[in-house]
Amino acid sequence: MNNHLLISLIIPCYNAERSLEKCLTSVINQSYSNLEIIIIDDGSTDGTSKIYEYFQIKDKRIKIFKQANSGVSKARNKGVKSATGEYICFVDSDDWVEPDYCSELYHLLVNENADISIIEASYEDEDGNIVFNKPISQEKIFDGNRALILLLEDEEIQSHPWGKLYKAVFFKNVNFPENLKSFEDYSTLFKIFHKTTKVAKSNKKLYHYIQREDSLSHNLSPETAYFFYLAIMEVFRFWQSSETIGNQSKISKNIIRKLLMVLKRIIRNTSVNQMKLEKEEIRKSFYSFLKYPIRDIGIEYYLYLRLYYYYPNLYAKLISK
Repeated sequence: MNNHLLISLIIPCYNAERSLEKCLTSVINQSYSNLEIIIIDDGSTDGTSKIYEYFQIKDKRIKIFKQANSGVSKARNKGVKSATGEYICFVDSDDWVEPDYCSELYHLLVNENADISIIEASYEDEDGNIVFNKPISQEKIFDGNRALILLLEDEEIQSHPWGKLYKAVFFKNVNFPENLKSFEDYSTLFKIFHKTTKVAKSNKKLYHYIQREDSLSHNLSPETAYFFYLAIMEVFRFWQSSETIGNQSKISKNIIRKLLMVLKRIIRNTSVNQMKLEKEEIRKSFYSFLKYPIRDIGIEYYLYLRLYYYYPNLYAKLISK
């Protein structure tokens, strides 16, 4: 293993005492041992520090950084800036990984001379039950443009930072947006993929993504939904300004679907006078999507976009609970 290059494995954590022990146990027992394990404590107030301090005594590869609670973006940025490895990898403190997680990613990237390698995940609840089966194809090697298109389509390749190994150089001048308290990965990964020339993927499920009842995806507040809107629009503006073509219909429908989901969450969980500026901002942004014909986005999205853009009050009444 001495001939293998150093991987900086970054773990942001905040009040993770419930899951951190299992996460760190899986990380320190990786078959790929040439790791620096960077833990960023984002101002935890529970027993998180006792757990990682205990593990640091056992494993000198662990480096600990603390910051006042500022969000996962700042934590990830601090981790990247502190990394000294040739490669960067992420694991979330809620999750855990199989022993060959890093090894598979490393050998896939090196053997294929790729810029990014990807493995699949098992989507589970806290009891280990499968909650989602992601579509998986047999396509394994992608040029940079193809990988970017798949990321924008958000099916075969998704914007989670975890489950991937990156050449560290690709994070130069790329930061997770610290103004977004959530969905920061959605507005970051496309910037990294845009730099690549080759991406390699394995269908091995070596990452366990734990979906908890109190997670962001289950408790999307109107404010958090608005952050998602900002991330979606950043992706849309990038797509419109780039030379990435791809499946226009599939990408546009994916973006519109997310926008309508965000809008519904905001309207259903606010009064008429709450978040008025944000609702108007979203309404005005819909103008950019009115150009798509029915054949590209389907009649449902076609009508919803126009209904909210021209008759926002009527739309709000129709979708209210």
